[in-house]
Amino acid sequence: MDKQYRVQPTKYDIIAGPEGPTLPYEAAASQNFENRSGKLVYIDASNQLAIAGATTTNIIGWALVGDVTTSATAGDDLVVVNLGKGIIFEMPIDAARTEAQLKALIGETCDIIVTSNIQYADYDASTYDVLEIMGYRYYGPASGQQTLLCRLYEPNIVTKGGVV
Repeated sequence: MDKQYRVQPTKYDIIAGPEGPTLPYEAAASQNFENRSGKLVYIDASNQLAIAGATTTNIIGWALVGDVTTSATAGDDLVVVNLGKGIIFEMPIDAARTEAQLKALIGETCDIIVTSNIQYADYDASTYDVLEIMGYRYYGPASGQQTLLCRLYEPNIVTKGGVV
């Protein structure tokens, strides 16, 4: 799809898709968002926004934040989230791949993983399949120089039940 890009972005973000809607949510305590990380989030059991992990399937959207850690007190910070369906976002992958290997991933689904405060597309895990790989960006051959262009794979995103 893409040939080698010359400059790797300093922040991964939404690259295509609907603008919104966007809503602010109270953040859970000490959520560490990084610029070169995914920003997929969900509402936790305390009804506060948290960074989605490997087993999260109730993802609501992409947090519109930079490099920030929320307050140690839950609910002190508000984080705005893009809730748009079909948004495509750029995420790091958890290990280096060649361009040919990246091309083979297009159209596949995969999980996410959080390691050392970085949310990655986990292309070699397929338990929950919450991401659909739409493309890639290849900035070079070293680890950390390839990203995947993904969207939420809606059939595997589980929403909360009713209030009754």
